[in-house]
Amino acid sequence: MARFYPLFSSSKGNSSYIGNENSGILIDAGVSCKRLVGALENNGISPEAVQAVFITHTHSDHIAGLKILTKKYSIPVYAQTVNLEILASSDKVAADAAMYSVDNRDIEVGGFCVSSFETPHDAPASCGYRIVCPDGKVIVTCTDLGEITPEVDRKLTGADMVLLESNYDEKMLRNGSYPYTLKQRIASSHGHLSNSDCSRQLKKLIEGGTCRFVLGHLSQENNTAFIAESSAVDFLNEFRRNSDYLLDIASPDGCGMAVAF
Repeated sequence: MARFYPLFSSSKGNSSYIGNENSGILIDAGVSCKRLVGALENNGISPEAVQAVFITHTHSDHIAGLKILTKKYSIPVYAQTVNLEILASSDKVAADAAMYSVDNRDIEVGGFCVSSFETPHDAPASCGYRIVCPDGKVIVTCTDLGEITPEVDRKLTGADMVLLESNYDEKMLRNGSYPYTLKQRIASSHGHLSNSDCSRQLKKLIEGGTCRFVLGHLSQENNTAFIAESSAVDFLNEFRRNSDYLLDIASPDGCGMAVAF
């Protein structure tokens, strides 16, 4: 049975593993290879179990460890064509790494079926992933987006588990120390999802039958785990937590443990 391991999830580094101790896939490699391998091994997973790494976009907090990871373990890389070109031309991946486009097709890797969907973010290209596991259960990972587009909504709908961005608290961002232009970028339709945006989507997903959620990519400057969690729980007060839905917060620092779904 596959499990979800939110190994790292923050504005400083992101990577998740989906699978078990024998086989699985990574979504992003945004911390050093050493830290990433250490987080996997803390969960009883050898790096040799990783069958592929799927990249969402080329911001450093999603690819920082990719070059050494692919060089040391010869793990194939999957991403949108635009991002594959950026990775290769900017020396962010091993020179001999196998690289494959995810554009407009389903990818079969190690018993997992992976499809991508575009997300609105301030990067040349950005995507989320919908993964059908070997047992038929569906998990969707969706961070780094300024708004829930109709396509994103369709890809989230019907999943057994969703990792969804809950990046910032509006009040903290508004009153924080970031320059005004950066605040505008974060809150824009190509920035990040606020706690409120996330909560509204969770409600819609619960109504559609999804009941397992992990909140991810929390800003370390404009959010806290307590505020993000409280925002979601308060907004979902018509539902019973741990009965109608289950909610976790992704680890920012490599201490993430398995989440069953």
